Amino acid sequence: MHFEFQSTDKHFTVTRFNGMIKVLAMGTLFILFSGCNRSEEQKIPPYVQNLENLIVLSSVEGPGNAIHFIREMEFGSSDEQMIGKLGSFSVDKANNVYLGDIQQHSIYIFDQYGHYTASLGRQGRGPGEFNFVGHLKNIDDHLFAYDPPQFRLNVFSSKNYELAASVNLHATNKRDFEELREFDLGFLHPINKTRFLGLFSPPVIYADPSHPKYNLNDLSNSIYLLDNKGAIISDKILEYPDLRALTATVNGEYRHTQFEFLGRTLISVSNSSEIYVTRTEDFLIQVFNSEGQYERAYFYPLPKREFTREQAIKEQKKVYENDYVLEYRLSVINNAPEEQIPQFWPAIKDILIDDENRLWISTIVEDFDVYEWWVIENTGELITKFEWPRNEPIEVVKNGYIYTRETDEETGLQQVVRYKIEFDEVN
Repeated sequence: MHFEFQSTDKHFTVTRFNGMIKVLAMGTLFILFSGCNRSEEQKIPPYVQNLENLIVLSSVEGPGNAIHFIREMEFGSSDEQMIGKLGSFSVDKANNVYLGDIQQHSIYIFDQYGHYTASLGRQGRGPGEFNFVGHLKNIDDHLFAYDPPQFRLNVFSSKNYELAASVNLHATNKRDFEELREFDLGFLHPINKTRFLGLFSPPVIYADPSHPKYNLNDLSNSIYLLDNKGAIISDKILEYPDLRALTATVNGEYRHTQFEFLGRTLISVSNSSEIYVTRTEDFLIQVFNSEGQYERAYFYPLPKREFTREQAIKEQKKVYENDYVLEYRLSVINNAPEEQIPQFWPAIKDILIDDENRLWISTIVEDFDVYEWWVIENTGELITKFEWPRNEPIEVVKNGYIYTRETDEETGLQQVVRYKIEFDEVN
């Protein structure tokens, strides 16, 4: 099967600003920027201009590039190995695919031709075992597999599939950081073999407005660097707001729940160990080095779609199958006060960094069946744009391929599909 997507008939120039004012606190910056409206979409707000090493993309008429995707291979359940429920997946340098099974607590390995070759781990609490197969990432010749309930990182060799290390990540020196004493390590993102981003979150949400510590929408997550022994090795390098929630009273019952359309923080790490951070409300991406020091930012005043409760309800129905959960979430959307409802949908859905350090950014457009993906050099030049179905999300870009998560129409099972990428310059 062959897919061809023609990029738009525009290319983008790059403007650089070297502001003298240091980067604002993350939370403050994103709260201020989220106030932009359509009349301001072609303006660069002063607080964005003042970011050092700011790369501003601006659209001008001109040729673009065509991008083609050739469907090559599927990875998933077969006669040799049945996968219970597909979780995170990763790809190594040889195009072997590692599929996490969150139901059977194992990782299944398929070669580049789609053949099942081996499995890693099982349910348990010992080294190399899992209570939950979380985020997977291949770095050099190792697979890093995070087990959140056990605060453990299992590291496997991608050469012989043996367990190379099992790292306890309880942040052994957390008590040395007063601001973290009541926080929990909620997420871990490998930067390289010896350094990790640790996301620490407040342990308690006081959701009752009558509670003296009510803090439903006043929570911030903090990021610190950890070494491969689980020790925190930096001061706080980033702080950003947690997912926000809507609240409503339904038939006399107070209800609340968090929604991605209220904005969330995305974090991605490149092969060169740079950390990319954005709030989805706006097309503003900040880049930090592996020490957590700010380096540069990308900005584009992307026009955003007006938010409606009706469309939000349609989107929830696509995601949630449990009747009670769906009814609860829809009731909150329907009954939340108008002042809590956002004016616009977020600008960005996801950001990926490929192995050539190019940015792949999915943006929200008028058609809710697709995302518009932007492919950008790390210097800021736009390579191309294309549309891709929302129900087949792109999750990995590596070795000249994209890897998507798709659902088999006949079996209803999820699988990973590999597409070869081809760029053609348009004259």
